[in-house]
Amino acid sequence: MNCELLGYDTKNVSSYVLGVMGNPCQTVSKMIVVPTVISYSVIFIVGTIGNVCTCVVIIRTRSMHTHTNFYLFSLALSDLVVLIFGLPMELYGALDFAYPYQFPEWICKVRAYLIEFTSYASILVICSFTVERWFAICYPIRSKSSPKISRAYLTIIVMWIISSIAAIPIGYVVKINRLPLPEWAMGQNWTYKVSDDDETTKNTEFCAMDVEKPELQNRIIIFAFVAFFIRFPAILMTMMYTHIAIRIGFTDSLLVENNKARTKSTHTVIKMLGELSVVISFFLCWLPFHIQRLLSLFINYHEGKVPPAVEASFLLVYYISGCCYYTNSAINPILYNVFSEKYRKAFCSTILRKEAPIKSRLQSYTKKSGEPKTSLAQ
Repeated sequence: MNCELLGYDTKNVSSYVLGVMGNPCQTVSKMIVVPTVISYSVIFIVGTIGNVCTCVVIIRTRSMHTHTNFYLFSLALSDLVVLIFGLPMELYGALDFAYPYQFPEWICKVRAYLIEFTSYASILVICSFTVERWFAICYPIRSKSSPKISRAYLTIIVMWIISSIAAIPIGYVVKINRLPLPEWAMGQNWTYKVSDDDETTKNTEFCAMDVEKPELQNRIIIFAFVAFFIRFPAILMTMMYTHIAIRIGFTDSLLVENNKARTKSTHTVIKMLGELSVVISFFLCWLPFHIQRLLSLFINYHEGKVPPAVEASFLLVYYISGCCYYTNSAINPILYNVFSEKYRKAFCSTILRKEAPIKSRLQSYTKKSGEPKTSLAQ
C-alpha cells in the first residue's frame, strides 16, 4: 500500500484520511508489539491446552461429574471460544495495517457477538456457582433437598440462553464502518475514484460499533459495565461471600472442642478460597477492559479536545486490557491445579497417565475413612 496517497489519485483526500484516521502503515512501537506478541502467544498456548485438558479431565473422570465441575466445564468452554475466536484476530490487528479491515462483515459481527456472549456467560456461570456455594453453606438443609446436578444443568443452560440474548445488541451495532466522504469531494468528476457510493471513502474500512449511532454505543457499553460487571455480579458475590465468611466464623466459634468438625470447617474454607480465587482473578483481569471501554466513551464525547496524555494513556490501557482480558481465559486451569488436589490427581491419571503419588493415595485412603475433602473441583 502507498501510505502517502492511500491508493487515491487526489492528495487532498489522502491528507483528509490521514488527518482523521492516522497513517495505516505506521506500526506500533516495538517496545509494545514484541511483549504483546510474546504474551498473546503464551496465553493462547497455555490457555487452549489448559482448558482442553480441563474439559477432558471432567468428561473422562467419573468422580469429577459433580455440580461444581459442570460449572467449571462451562467456564472452560467459554474461555476456549474467547481464546480461539478472539485472540488470533487481536494479534493480527496488532501486527497488520490499522485499516482497511481485511475480512468480510460477517466475521466482524460474529467475532464481536461470540466474545460478548461468552463473556456474559462466564460472569453468569461464576455467579451461579457462587450462589450454589452460598446456598450449600448458609442453608445446608434446603440445599440437600434438591438434586444439585440436574439443577446445575438447568442453570447453565438458562445462563447461556440469557447471555446469547443479552449479546444480540453488540452483534447488531458492530459493523464495518467507513470514513464519510468530505463535502468538498462530493459531486466532483473524480469522486468515483475515491468513493464507490458517493458517501464514504474507499480503503478506510474498520470493524467497530456503528459510528453513526453513538448514543446506542454508549447505552450498550454502560449497560455491560453496570449490569454485567458492577451491579449484578460484583455486588451480589461480595454480599454472598461476606455472608459465607460470617457463617463459617460463627460455626467455628461453636466447634472449639470438636476437632473433626473444625477440620471439616477448615477444609470448607480452603475450598471456598479456591473458588474465590477464580472470582477475584476474573474481576481483576476484566477491570482494565472496562476502564478502556469507558475511556473510549470519554474520548469520543470530547472529540478533538482530549489532551495528548489521555490519548497516550488510552493506547497503553488498550494493550494492558487485552493481555489481562485473555489472561483470564488461561488462568483458571492453573488455579484448579493449585487449589484442588482432586483435580491434580484426575489430571495425572487422565492426561499424564500416571498414578497419584503415594502420599496422595494415603491421603485419599484417610479421607475415605472419614476425613473431608479439600477440593475446589469437587
